[in-house]
Amino acid sequence: MTPDGYYFGSRLAKRCDYYAFPRTGSHYLWACLTGLLDLVFYPNEFVDAPETKQRAEELDPHAFYVLRLREDGVPFQPVYINAAPAGLHGKPTAGQWPTIILIRNPHPTIYSFYHTSIERWGASVPDRVAWMRTAYEQYRQFYAAGLALAEKSPEQTRIIRFEELKASPDVLARLVEFIGVQPKLTPQFVHWWAEFDRIARPGPRSFYRGGNNTRWLEDAAWQADVKRALPGDFSAFGYPEQP
Repeated sequence: MTPDGYYFGSRLAKRCDYYAFPRTGSHYLWACLTGLLDLVFYPNEFVDAPETKQRAEELDPHAFYVLRLREDGVPFQPVYINAAPAGLHGKPTAGQWPTIILIRNPHPTIYSFYHTSIERWGASVPDRVAWMRTAYEQYRQFYAAGLALAEKSPEQTRIIRFEELKASPDVLARLVEFIGVQPKLTPQFVHWWAEFDRIARPGPRSFYRGGNNTRWLEDAAWQADVKRALPGDFSAFGYPEQP
């Protein structure tokens, strides 16, 4: 479909492509995007999948109702963000659309990825150290592609660090400026409202875990396995090799 085909009502929709490795905070960012943007979607294979519906059961519908509201006087501006332009969690690839890439410290990312894999998806991991080595290398290849894309097309690429996103609404303000729209709710409000404990239902959750970046440091057995896995240096991505 060509750019002049993305009409919803009388407004031409903005489009962006989106990339993120598993467990980097995508669902937190998308909650923020729900508050900031008039998101529009096309039918796709993920919407009615059992996994998608089960995840939604962990969210508070009233919290998301608030995120779908808008300030008086803000015009409707549809925005289509393709969350799988290269397939689900596909590596960042150059295209004709502005690109958003979410990145997170690899250590809590891999820790969360492991626990979600075994506790929610029932993965069998007979050799955890080997699993770690594979996961860290997949992360490295994914974000090497993302950084290369940003270096090649800096004006068309926005890299968002999960840690900075959680820390300040300024990240959201710069994001809507990058997309080129007026936010329907203020970035300050959206950042405050979209806290994990507010948008997720109370009680145990197997998918929305809270985005804790330090929990892996409290797991002595995991720490020992990380040392055996030798994940390598991630300073090129803006993160230290070891805590």
